[in-house]
Amino acid sequence: MMKTKPQRCMVCRKKVELIGFNCKCDEIFCETHRYPEEHACTFNYKSIGRAILAKKNPLCKANKLKNII
Repeated sequence: MMKTKPQRCMVCRKKVELIGFNCKCDEIFCETHRYPEEHACTFNYKSIGRAILAKKNPLCKANKLKNII
């Protein structure tokens, strides 16, 4: 059997346990660096959140008064 390299945290290089914390920036982190604020995440959560809201809440336009008259 081939041995694989142990997964390590990208910040502190600590060996990650059985379940590492995957971030949306495609890195693996330990328990202390799992939050985006702790590892200076480069992923832009605001733009993704805005895009999801734009898809779920389409713009509703009312009929123009000229078309009714």
